[in-house]
Amino acid sequence: MSRQRPLILAVDDEPANLALMRKLLTHLGYDVAEAADGISALRATEDLGPDLVCLDIMMPDLDGIEVCQRIRRLPENEGLPILLLTALSRPEEKARGLEAGANDFLSKPFDESELAARLRSLLRTKALQDRLTDLLKRYVSDSIAVEVLRDPGATTLGGDRRHVSTLFADVRGYTAMASQHSPEQALDLLNRYLTVASEAVESHGGTVADLLGDGVFAFFGAPVMHSNDPERAVRAALELQAQVALLDIPSMPGVRLQAGIGITSGEVLAGNIGSQRRMHYAVVGDPVNVASRLQTMAGPGQILIDGPTHDAVSALVISQDLGSLRLSGKGDWVPTFNILALKVPQA
Repeated sequence: MSRQRPLILAVDDEPANLALMRKLLTHLGYDVAEAADGISALRATEDLGPDLVCLDIMMPDLDGIEVCQRIRRLPENEGLPILLLTALSRPEEKARGLEAGANDFLSKPFDESELAARLRSLLRTKALQDRLTDLLKRYVSDSIAVEVLRDPGATTLGGDRRHVSTLFADVRGYTAMASQHSPEQALDLLNRYLTVASEAVESHGGTVADLLGDGVFAFFGAPVMHSNDPERAVRAALELQAQVALLDIPSMPGVRLQAGIGITSGEVLAGNIGSQRRMHYAVVGDPVNVASRLQTMAGPGQILIDGPTHDAVSALVISQDLGSLRLSGKGDWVPTFNILALKVPQA
């Protein structure tokens, strides 16, 4: 959330203490929101999204430790700095606060210079983490960025078995178009197409694993799983096709794009692939290979899916049974369906 000045949430059940905090924080150049109890603090954190929380420990009903724990349970609050204010100096109290997720302590009574120093330090750390998060999200999907920032172990090689729906999408005729236009025009086309494709995948809870020239490799079910990942994949594919057909490319007037898409569902290994110095999050397994080959076979505007995916979405879509196809490089025959549209819900 972009603000001209950081917003600090001050939490204390004593009106005099809140008034003092408001005066000090305002004098230091911060915007201030207030909460007089733990429940109000949780509500204000959710509604306002403060940049830092100054939290008193000694409060009735819901004390500062419990408030801190509840704030930290939400993934979106992973990087929210929490400064605990306490009149207690016992080491066990500080230990409890740190275990609950607090970033720092300030013992009462405190002076303005000490408060200012701790606030600047915490906000500086948050600003660096926010920039890192923003940078990371430019190179990987949001779900992967969150996983990496939350769990350092997420950057080790290896993975686990997951039931995943895999999607490959590719622009039809791109090579011919690129040969007839300048590199700048070809890059403009690619960027516009890949933006539409990535947004279609991520808006349905999918993960964009890689951008393969004029193609997209994505999956649904890792690192975040949903009960309806095949449906999400098919809905994303239909949205992708619709948006690509409408895509206007000012540098290439009159050019209209179409994509070929392949989707499969099945058990894969999901995790980090590569080396210790360079890796990316992906899925590996036969369903991935089949999805890639279905995409290759798909005509302009087609969405080809395998049998397991069709079994999961047949009640929701209008489809065409293409029978069993023998895919390039595969000895097996693969039952294949062409997705035409979503069914219109009955009134």
